Amino acid sequence: MIKGIIFDLGGVLIDNPAQSMKSYIMNELAISENDLSKLTSPLIPEFQKGELAEEEFWRLVIKGTSLKTEILTSLWTEAIRSAYSPKPEMFFLVNKLKERGLKVGILSNTEIPVVKFLKSKDFTMFDFFVYSCLEGVRKPEERIYKLAMDRMGFKAEEIIFVDDSVENIEASHENGLHSILFESPTQVIAEIEKLTGFELKDNKH
Repeated sequence: MIKGIIFDLGGVLIDNPAQSMKSYIMNELAISENDLSKLTSPLIPEFQKGELAEEEFWRLVIKGTSLKTEILTSLWTEAIRSAYSPKPEMFFLVNKLKERGLKVGILSNTEIPVVKFLKSKDFTMFDFFVYSCLEGVRKPEERIYKLAMDRMGFKAEEIIFVDDSVENIEASHENGLHSILFESPTQVIAEIEKLTGFELKDNKH
């Protein structure tokens, strides 16, 4: 019996912000996508584990480059603000699940500035949050799934996990969770209906 559902954030509950954030930062720094990726990619795991503050992240990014050194620590926040776009069908689904008595949570690889930004959003329908930057561990590491299960308070076989990353879905499956690879809201709703036996569609559409 399914008792709870854990959702990834970017690419599932909201449009994946990565490319839009990248474009915003490229524009602000007047840098190419290739150069930005080379500079930031090695630092992202530490940033997402909360091991790097944003100020230090940018200091390391610009080290040894001709980039302007007065990068404001709010740049990542401004980037997520410009990119943030929720998926209405998914939030409708979350509320439907809550009406059915299921617990719902968020498990996301993300950064401290994003978590601070999200506090301005109405996420009160979620029972818990597991953000990599606050836990010191990120998907697909096994420990973060165990943390999410502990927060949920149910056994793995009683939980569904939804993510848009094949790697993360494979890891959740290995940890015993019912795992759904996000392709579209319609597809996810249909798969959750099969696993729960609930009617979850919006009858107005």
